[in-house]
Amino acid sequence: MAREDYEIEDLGTVELDPETDAKVSRMIAEADKEIEETRVSFRWGKEQLAIVRRAAEQMGVPYQTFIKMCVYQRALDVLKDVKAAKPQDAA
Repeated sequence: MAREDYEIEDLGTVELDPETDAKVSRMIAEADKEIEETRVSFRWGKEQLAIVRRAAEQMGVPYQTFIKMCVYQRALDVLKDVKAAKPQDAA
């Protein structure tokens, strides 16, 4: 990607009309969210994904949301189990 030089002028505080202000606020929030997110991809068999989609449908959520919920909850359970299995330091 080529670097381009720009001159930036500080305009100070600018008042925007309510509609533009709302649009800018949404765009900033979306950009912030993108920075905070990490994308993950993996391959599954068609039958496995079909089962996940059916389960997600039964739960009334999109299958990608369902996958995130399940993986996150399972990770929390594993961490809890590992912590419980470690011997506690004697005080």
